[in-house]
Amino acid sequence: MILRTRLFLRRFLAIFGLAAVATIVTATLARQWHDSPELGTLLVRLVLTVLAVAAVLSYFIVRNVVSPLLELVRATRAISSGDYGQRVPVRTDDELGDLARSVNQISAELGERLSQLHASDERQAAVLGGMVEGVVAVDNEEHVLFANSAAGKMFGFLPPSAEGRPLLEVVRQHTLLEVVTEVLENRKPRTLEFEWQLDTPKILAAQITPLPGSVDVGAVIVLHDNSELRRLETIRQEFIANVSHELKTPLSSIMAYAETLQSGAMDDPQIRGGFLARIIEQGERLNNLIQDMLSLARIETAQQPFEIEPVDVGGVVSQCVHDYLPQAEAKSIELLLSEPSEKTYASADEEGLRVICNNLIDNAVKYSPEGGRVEVRWRRHGDTVLLEVQDNGPGIPRGDASRVFERFFRVDKARSRELGSTGLGLSIVKHLVQSFSGSVGVESHQGQGSRFWVELPTAH
Repeated sequence: MILRTRLFLRRFLAIFGLAAVATIVTATLARQWHDSPELGTLLVRLVLTVLAVAAVLSYFIVRNVVSPLLELVRATRAISSGDYGQRVPVRTDDELGDLARSVNQISAELGERLSQLHASDERQAAVLGGMVEGVVAVDNEEHVLFANSAAGKMFGFLPPSAEGRPLLEVVRQHTLLEVVTEVLENRKPRTLEFEWQLDTPKILAAQITPLPGSVDVGAVIVLHDNSELRRLETIRQEFIANVSHELKTPLSSIMAYAETLQSGAMDDPQIRGGFLARIIEQGERLNNLIQDMLSLARIETAQQPFEIEPVDVGGVVSQCVHDYLPQAEAKSIELLLSEPSEKTYASADEEGLRVICNNLIDNAVKYSPEGGRVEVRWRRHGDTVLLEVQDNGPGIPRGDASRVFERFFRVDKARSRELGSTGLGLSIVKHLVQSFSGSVGVESHQGQGSRFWVELPTAH
């Protein structure tokens, strides 16, 4: 290949040397033109022919060398503008051919690397977009470089519109901004937890980490929504406090009565009988509380097996109403049963449905005033069976209606304990209904009574 290139150069120089000699000869003949005009004319024609042949040969030689170079220039310009599919035709096996092959190889490798980078970016965008945690990247000037959709939902902005804007403009949280500034200055990761209010109050935990590289590349903020975790922690603390209190009250009474009997009251039959009755009463209260807690725990952890089958709602409800008639009559409460004209079947566990009815009726009878009225009714409601228990008791304040199904929640704590309520009945109802794929709710107006309703799937 090197020899071929040299041969081209030699031919090129030889032709131009010949042309130069012809020019010199012409000049010499011009001086001798006057001596022999015919010979001078012949020699001039010969020189002109040689020059024409030299020009044509020079054109083809130059074209063979310059044309591949021009194609290389066009290809490299196209590649530099991003057209990695550009290819240079390889027409020779010399140095120009090697250069063309090298350019083609570089273009193919750059195109493949770019495709890999695009695929990697798409994968990273998909991963970041599917994360539950919010991710925000900022540069050293605290301008947003990237934000995923979770961060946009947390702070209420559109991620594409946030890029390039100051962090404080996108997220108006000064505590977070101060920590980000500190991380950018010290290049050390930090964590913090702060409250944020958008539609609803949230507790967010942030992990701010400097991006690897030089000192001016920025930091990444990873945000976790700890609201549910804190709510569950609060419920756990309240549950422990309530359980401790509920267990302590009957145990304290039992201990007090037992100590009084031990101190000498055993010798008085009248006092002894009353104290023993109180001990038995508090023991039953303690036993009911423990049984309700165990039942609720089994239902919540799905350890209690349910036999879901078509259950005659009328048969179960009628039996529950019959069982509570003596308790209602003791308070002169009118306990009514409104039955539909046809049998109604629900998809549930029969014993579980009995527990639901007992708790709702017991709750209504307990809190209804003497001479009050409690009505129990059920009917088909589309694809569900609607069971309702309505009373004319004191009702529930609007702010407490949404919490009555929580464990140990009581609207009137003093009265509930006086009536022997464990505070777990409605919570058991809620979890049983959910286990049967149903729903439960309450409608109440303070001073006008309450209506508790349960919807269960219809069975045929």
